[in-house]
Amino acid sequence: MIKERFLLLFAWICLFLFLISLSINLTISFIPLYKFFVIHDSLAKNVGLTSNQLMKEYYHLLAFLNFPWVNKLNLSLDMSYNGLHHFWDVKRLFLINHIVFFSTLPVSVLFLRKMRRKKQLWHLILPFKMVMAALPVVLLMMVLQFNTFFVDFHRILFRNEDWLFDPNLDPIINALPDTFFMACFIMFFLLLEIFLGLGIVCGRKNL
Repeated sequence: MIKERFLLLFAWICLFLFLISLSINLTISFIPLYKFFVIHDSLAKNVGLTSNQLMKEYYHLLAFLNFPWVNKLNLSLDMSYNGLHHFWDVKRLFLINHIVFFSTLPVSVLFLRKMRRKKQLWHLILPFKMVMAALPVVLLMMVLQFNTFFVDFHRILFRNEDWLFDPNLDPIINALPDTFFMACFIMFFLLLEIFLGLGIVCGRKNL
C-alpha cells in the first residue's frame, strides 16, 4: 500500500515536471518571439549588426545553450570572461531541463495511458484546476514587479554575479532586453496554462 502511494506520488511529480520542462523547451525554441523584438525594437542597431546578422548570433547562442556537443560560443560580438562564464551556467540549466524533460516523458506517458485505460483521467481535473488558479496570480505579481522578480530569479539560480553584464564588455546584452525576457516568462506561463487546460478538458470528457 505504501509502495503504491509512493509510485502514485512519483508519477504525479513526474507529470508536473514534464509539463513545466515542456513549456520551458517550447518557449526557448520559439524563435519568432525573439525575431519580433529584433524587428519591433530595432535591436540590431544596438550592437552594430543587421537584423539577419543578429538572428545568426541568436542561432549560435541557442545552439551553444541547448546542445551538449557544442562546446564553443561562436559569436562575432565581443565577450568577457564573466559573460562567457554566465552563458556556461545558463547552458547547464538548459541541459538539466532537457534531462528532466526526457526522464519524465516516459513516466508521464505511461501514467496518462494507465489513467486513460482505467477511465480515470478525471483525476486530472482537481489538481490541474488548483495549479491553473495559482498561475495567473504568480504571473500578475511577476509582471507588476518584473525587475525585482528578474533580479531575485538570477540570485536564486546563480551563485555569482556574472549575470550583471557590462554593455561595454559584453555588447550582446544590448540585444537581450528585459522586455524580451518578460515575454518569455509570460509565454511559459501561458503554455503551462494551456496544457493544464487540455488536461482538464480530457478529464471532463472522461467523466
